Amino acid sequence: MLRILKHMVAKFHREEDGGIAVESVLVFPMLTWAYLATFVYFDAFRSQSTALKAAYTISDALSRETDYITNQYVTSVWRMHRFLTITSQRTKLRISVITFDADDDRYYVRWSRNKGGMGNLNNGNISNIEDQLPVMPDGEIVIVVQTEVVYEPIFSIGLEAFVFENLVVTRPRFAPQLCYSHNGNANSAQC
Repeated sequence: MLRILKHMVAKFHREEDGGIAVESVLVFPMLTWAYLATFVYFDAFRSQSTALKAAYTISDALSRETDYITNQYVTSVWRMHRFLTITSQRTKLRISVITFDADDDRYYVRWSRNKGGMGNLNNGNISNIEDQLPVMPDGEIVIVVQTEVVYEPIFSIGLEAFVFENLVVTRPRFAPQLCYSHNGNANSAQC
């Protein structure tokens, strides 16, 4: 009896049937997670690149503008930003014109408008972005375009939703400065 039992245990030990099925059950969840994680990470990089390109596109369009910027223009640019970023999430946009004063060694906001709830930039809160602004000569005027786009992963792989924040600085190209007027008249213009 002991001999038969030894023989059965040895035979069971040598048997390899079903090994692939067990390995598949153990490995399949890890392979699935790795595939989904790769998809989500590449989608996040694509979204980040698209958001940055959209901010540069808007900044470039504003730098070529020679007429007054109006509320309707800012709304149209914001809608274009949503279109370019291909997102169902709410986006935020802020357009500001700033200048540098060498005597005070600080930046000043000429005007600022936003859409989507980002809030306007002013002389009190410009210090929040000073480290992102370029070194400028005295009296230089630049256009600052700031955007925010929320990214939510399609699959839950341990990556939470986050915001892509972009800041693009551009000099006006065809005019000495970019002016804002809520109705397009020179009487109400901010330059």
